Amino acid sequence: MPFALPRCAPEEVGVSSAQVERWIRALSHRHTQMNGFMAARHGRVFAEGWWAPYGPRLVHSNHSFGKSYAATAVGIAAGEGLLSLDEKMVDIFADEIAKRQIAVTDPRMRRITVRHVLSMSGGMKQMSDLSGDWIGHYFRSEMAYEPGERFLYNSAGSCMLGALVVKRTGMRVKDYLNEKLFRKIGIDGDRFVWLPFANGIDAEPGTFATTEDNLRLAMLYCQGGRWQGEQIVPERFVREALSVQIENPYAPELKDGRCGYGYQLWACSLPGVYRFDGGQGQYGIIWPEKDVVVSIHEGAWAPDGPQATLDAVYDHLLRHLSDTPLPQDETAHRRLLTLEAGLALPDDAPNALPLQRDFSGSYAATDGDAVPWFAVAPPGKGDFFVEFRDPAVPGDVKSLTLAIGDAACELTVNENVRFLARWDGKLTENFAENTVFPALGAYAATARFLARDALEVTIHWLNGWFVTTLRFDREANGRLRIASDQLRLCYGEAGLKGLSHARRTS
Repeated sequence: MPFALPRCAPEEVGVSSAQVERWIRALSHRHTQMNGFMAARHGRVFAEGWWAPYGPRLVHSNHSFGKSYAATAVGIAAGEGLLSLDEKMVDIFADEIAKRQIAVTDPRMRRITVRHVLSMSGGMKQMSDLSGDWIGHYFRSEMAYEPGERFLYNSAGSCMLGALVVKRTGMRVKDYLNEKLFRKIGIDGDRFVWLPFANGIDAEPGTFATTEDNLRLAMLYCQGGRWQGEQIVPERFVREALSVQIENPYAPELKDGRCGYGYQLWACSLPGVYRFDGGQGQYGIIWPEKDVVVSIHEGAWAPDGPQATLDAVYDHLLRHLSDTPLPQDETAHRRLLTLEAGLALPDDAPNALPLQRDFSGSYAATDGDAVPWFAVAPPGKGDFFVEFRDPAVPGDVKSLTLAIGDAACELTVNENVRFLARWDGKLTENFAENTVFPALGAYAATARFLARDALEVTIHWLNGWFVTTLRFDREANGRLRIASDQLRLCYGEAGLKGLSHARRTS
């Protein structure tokens, strides 16, 4: 089992409890819905909190934060002599290239090294397709620059790092890290989820970790790759990772996306600060000089939300650190602990209309593509996590049963996935078995009637910031119209939508 990190009052590590309280309030800005955070200095946790029904034991989607777990595996393997950062990618994957009969004719492609992939400076014109044979797509990519010349955000390259670890260690990336990293720094490998691609390779962005798991990884980097006296990741690798390997002032992101890039992590606008970074604000913030780290899980609206969260960390926490302990303030500390313990998401709107019990019954879908699961939908694209679904589980609604009870609406999808949706709008943690992501069924659901013939069920998927809304409308012809809306946290873009019809069977 993971060993506990020590806790302390903020004053013991040079920040006032009152300032931490101001920071927490600043985190809850209008461009995000906070899920959880932790902050530690000198190896001791001085602030932590989760907005209920989120909690410390729930694994949460990391999105591109997962790149840093893959990069760490590369660093450990390099330290074991299993690979070199200066090896050419075409040499490492020569067999895969030959098997696919790919003619690598551009000499620039032949010069891409592991180091270039780590720093996203491979020189490709654009990121290659991550569906299907993404290894083949990578080596068929069009080149535009000399490797090392220009930054291009490239998740395909990050996935190739996972393929590299598998090839050189003979192990799944998660299994390799469980042996070489997780057990040593206190990450529960049984709880940690890493969704593999169809080819069996663990690669970003399929990691789901607790907020504390990510804090521990940040602490490891803050300590130069050492943990309790053991050098787990080579010091040189960590030092290079926490430095600007490639400038990116032309990047389309906001200010903290233009401060330079290390090895699968970013430099921050506050000098000396670096961060692991996943979409919608999944952060591991590292300031080695001050020996402080911050881990955040949230659902921040792009483009402004993630930057607003980073600014809150800088302006309300990191800029207020003292290099020496502060006098104790028991009153302020008790107030802080009360605030942390009482954090909670706002309730959903409760049902205000009479319960229409004749909605109860079983239905069979006749057409359409209404989807009940969560979706990971980056700006301008569809559900990227379709690649990770369990192929044995239907991806859309095939059948459903509704049971209108006094306290909740019970919704059963495809005969064996059961949701309890409360009428009072209260968010209560539950777990749905048999979903397309078997380990990721944590949810809180509510229901309400919008009209006599319109029922809405809202499912908050607690292994991330995801929300699925299902609306059931009874039509004049006796059919049930099912509309699904999967949240997309991007200004100006609607969520992913699906529509089905169903006939009543009982």
